[in-house]
Amino acid sequence: MAIPSIRPTPTALLNPCADPIFKILFTNESKESNIALTDFLTDIIGKKVSNVVLQPNELSGESATDKQSEFDINCKIEGKIVNIEMQGLNKDNHFGKRAEYHVAHLFNHYVTKGTEWITSPQAFQISVLNFIFDDKENDCISYYSMKNQNGNPLAGMLNVVFLELPKIEELPDDLSLLTPVQMWGKFFLYASNPEKKDFITKLAEINRGIKMAVTVLKNISQDEINWYHET
Repeated sequence: MAIPSIRPTPTALLNPCADPIFKILFTNESKESNIALTDFLTDIIGKKVSNVVLQPNELSGESATDKQSEFDINCKIEGKIVNIEMQGLNKDNHFGKRAEYHVAHLFNHYVTKGTEWITSPQAFQISVLNFIFDDKENDCISYYSMKNQNGNPLAGMLNVVFLELPKIEELPDDLSLLTPVQMWGKFFLYASNPEKKDFITKLAEINRGIKMAVTVLKNISQDEINWYHET
């Protein structure tokens, strides 16, 4: 029996801010998806990223009573392990605690017995937030790591990155003024909005990763089952 269509129009695109679609967008088995993920990480981390390898999304605890961690996108890059997720709610205003737990769990999981400290990878918890986490900061992207009272870093092994989409939504749609990170934010916010189609087209022309992400989004939007996942 055929699944009844819930796609609004034949050209409608899925919303990358929907958690399941965000995950599919960057883990789709295609060259375009891998390039999109690689370029996204390069822009977010601020250093050239290559050889991104996807890892299992569910990490077990050390004991039956430990909290489990289920990630959207868990991957390895050279010298780093990364979890990326889309988050729409700050439940009980405790998302900061959740992010700290996830990055610590990620680091603990991949630094196994016998690993030399000099070769242990940096851990990154990257969260794209569809809410304001810190209304005292104007920057749309925030980088957190352990430092002393004078701002000197400890070792830089545990890193939390928040990209706050509402702060990007307030920025003008002027491509000449947008940073690569802000461009990604505009993509997440606008990709499924038909009124922003021309803007997204222009965005894709100047940002390779976003161009690949648009291609993947168009492809996965052809699959009716993904529209049920979006809801």
